[in-house]
Amino acid sequence: MTKEFRSFLEILEQQGELLRVTEEIDIREVSARTATSSKALLFEKVKGYEMGIVSGILGSRERVAASLDCNHREMGKEFYKRVGQLVPPVMVETGKVKEVIKIGDDIDLSSLPVPLVSMLDGGPYITSAIGIAKDPDYGRNVGCYRFMIRNDRETGIDLVGASDLKLFYDRAFKQGKPLQLAIAIGVHPSILMGAAHMVDTGRDEFEIAGAIAGEPVKLVKCETVDLEVPADAEIVIEGELLPIGWTEDEGRFGDFTGFVGPIKFNPIFRVTAITHRKDAIFYALHMPDEVDYLIAPPLEGSGWQVLAIAGVKATAVYAPASAGCNLHLYASIRKRPGEGKNALMVLMGLKRVKHVIVTDDDIDIFNPQSLERALAYRVRPTKDIVIVDEARGSHLDPSTQIHVTKGALAPLTAKWGVDATIPEGTDIREYDPIAYPFEDKIGQLNNQTKDKNILLLVEEIAQLLHEPKHFYDVLEYFSDVSQRQIVQAWGKLRDEKRLDREISTGRYILKR
Repeated sequence: MTKEFRSFLEILEQQGELLRVTEEIDIREVSARTATSSKALLFEKVKGYEMGIVSGILGSRERVAASLDCNHREMGKEFYKRVGQLVPPVMVETGKVKEVIKIGDDIDLSSLPVPLVSMLDGGPYITSAIGIAKDPDYGRNVGCYRFMIRNDRETGIDLVGASDLKLFYDRAFKQGKPLQLAIAIGVHPSILMGAAHMVDTGRDEFEIAGAIAGEPVKLVKCETVDLEVPADAEIVIEGELLPIGWTEDEGRFGDFTGFVGPIKFNPIFRVTAITHRKDAIFYALHMPDEVDYLIAPPLEGSGWQVLAIAGVKATAVYAPASAGCNLHLYASIRKRPGEGKNALMVLMGLKRVKHVIVTDDDIDIFNPQSLERALAYRVRPTKDIVIVDEARGSHLDPSTQIHVTKGALAPLTAKWGVDATIPEGTDIREYDPIAYPFEDKIGQLNNQTKDKNILLLVEEIAQLLHEPKHFYDVLEYFSDVSQRQIVQAWGKLRDEKRLDREISTGRYILKR
């Protein structure tokens, strides 16, 4: 199946993860209804608009994993494996996104069903768009950005944080020139993930998207700007970032952190064309969960990558949604001496990551209780907590406490990592987990027991103990004898002082 936005919706519907809302709804209900639904929602009829709205399609790890055709625990590893083989995009003559073309007086952003996502937002926000721009030296860049509707032909855009688009715009602004920009709404998650992946400047994210999808992204030329956009997108908006610098109010906005950020000062995106499918569906990416889960595979994939480069054998990497799948990163490793700290150092170096926990491979890092046990019983705070100050952070983290000004931000923060692996030199047997005896024979043992001569049983147990055994081994071997009789025989062996112990394992053995 071709990796398109519509094909992904079909997969979700087949899996019971997408529900159709057939009755007409008011657009003001979209965000609240999506927030309270356990499934993604496709609103087929929106009062006052010709387009339907879909929201929540990436609202769980399972739905994101469905786009990669893997289990959600494996999606970071799958992402890392796929991006190693780049797939260049291909140009096509036209695409479904060209079925309707609006230029000049036909442009009207208010015709798009853009809902208000958060109560304190500065206006309706386009939240699902990928932005495509070019630079004479660095080439093409594809990234994920937010666009606040200002009027029929203009939006705001957040270019405060570090990004390639911010670099491109700054270079154009210093020359007094606008920067051409096109945004695509309603693309396959592989393109969204490629756009969200943090790579070095100059890398074409459409190549990464092709690698994730396992097929090239089909691109078509824009109508009014010299840019290429996905041919099967639902909607494309063309235009330019005006050379006015960081001067216009933008925000507030309920971001991936789950908090509503402050008003910022940013450039303006002026629209020169809108193209879309005849039956276009507007994708209203729901905040914060869809952004959180969307960026989990790229971050987890980066974790797998840097651990491999460091020569550390990882068994799982997890970016928890509680920290926006962005600021916290957990990894379990098959540790050799010192590798707990080595793993911490490389993972803490990833952009935006603020807190790292590294565990042994017997810990299920996806299970909060399992992780808490590792923190409780394996961490020596004075030796196993690493803190690095004055590191690069995220301007969306309110704890950075950066004063908002008319310009770009350079947030600094402290990073901390916890080595929750078993300390070197520890007797590993002290971490033997509790296992319950005879779980596989529940309900079967009562019918098997029979009386046995105690003195005869004493000697049979003694014979068994010529090799070291746990008490459980004795109970299992004599499973046709009642435990009461075994305990009685065991008591006689103790009274006769015939039992010895292996101190290291706790097993019993007959005295020589």
